Amino acid sequence: MPVKTMSEKEDKTPDILEDAPEAEPLSEASSESTEDGPENPAPAEAPSISAEELSGLLQKLEEATGEINIQKERYLRTVADLENYRKRAVREKEEARKQAACSLLEDLLPILDHFQLGLKSAEEHEGGKAFAEGFRMILKQMEAALKQNGLEEINPQGEAFDPNFHESIAHLPHETVEDGHVIEVHRVGYRLNERLLRPAQVVVSSGAPAEEAKEDA
Repeated sequence: MPVKTMSEKEDKTPDILEDAPEAEPLSEASSESTEDGPENPAPAEAPSISAEELSGLLQKLEEATGEINIQKERYLRTVADLENYRKRAVREKEEARKQAACSLLEDLLPILDHFQLGLKSAEEHEGGKAFAEGFRMILKQMEAALKQNGLEEINPQGEAFDPNFHESIAHLPHETVEDGHVIEVHRVGYRLNERLLRPAQVVVSSGAPAEEAKEDA
């Protein structure tokens, strides 16, 4: 049997390669199947809703909206009640403060009266004038402090009689002071923040004396 040489084997290799079938390119169908594989599934269609189910959903939405409105109304009412309570608490606190101030000043008024009477008595004596000057300064400081806290003096000398702030202790005829006006202030009155603490005690004029009274005199 004759042995083939190396050159003869090499000459047949190209003939084998030429006879091999060519590889076909991937078709469009295969590429589309790859894209639509498990990694990129096609979107599912939305489920359809019947008219009855839609009506039920709308009814639930209406009920939820009504409940929200009710809760909102309750919230606004609660906020209003809290605001009214806050204002009422502030008013009551202010009223309690004024009431306490009134009680304190009512207790101080007799002391203030006695202080003024003692000062007036000291001024009438020669030996007490030097002391009266010092006490007058103290009285002014006391009156200024009380005035800063809302205390107001009622001293209606020569003014028309006002029963809301004055207390008449006598009616006397007077030649110069017209009828219904104050002749003399027996005791000054006081009010605190437009609130009357005590009325001023006054003597009121009843007008000019009659002619018969002048002739008898």
